[in-house]
Amino acid sequence: MRNVFAPVLTLVLLICSVLVNSVFANESNGMVVENSYARESIPGTTISSAYMTLNNVSKNNLRLIGASSSVSDRVEIHEHTMENGLMKMRQREYVEILAKDSTVFQPSGFHLMIFDLKQPLKAKENIKITLHFDDESSIDVNYLIKGLKQKKHHHH
Repeated sequence: MRNVFAPVLTLVLLICSVLVNSVFANESNGMVVENSYARESIPGTTISSAYMTLNNVSKNNLRLIGASSSVSDRVEIHEHTMENGLMKMRQREYVEILAKDSTVFQPSGFHLMIFDLKQPLKAKENIKITLHFDDESSIDVNYLIKGLKQKKHHHH
């Protein structure tokens, strides 16, 4: 009797394992998001920026093609570049994250610009931004709001 149940149980477990792995791979698409944070909004403004590291653990290149959030109707991908000695910020249609590689979104580089905030972002709060990829997958990411850096004045 045991000889019949063992192969059937093994087959059922194998099928369940394949289904679970397919759903997980489909939902996350092999993209792991780390070190996500956004900046506290400057009083009197309605903009902020968000940063993270995107780790593509899949075998395929993926493009981040957009982002959305309940805190704003307008979240855009931007990049700072140097041109003729001047720092310029430009909107990007996408950022390609190569297979088995990572891309860092950081100040003075790639970042998400959050425009027309519905309410100010305060330090130590959390917001959710959904990242959208070219394979029609998306990932909900929690971003910790970090306070504005206080510049220290040095007197010489």
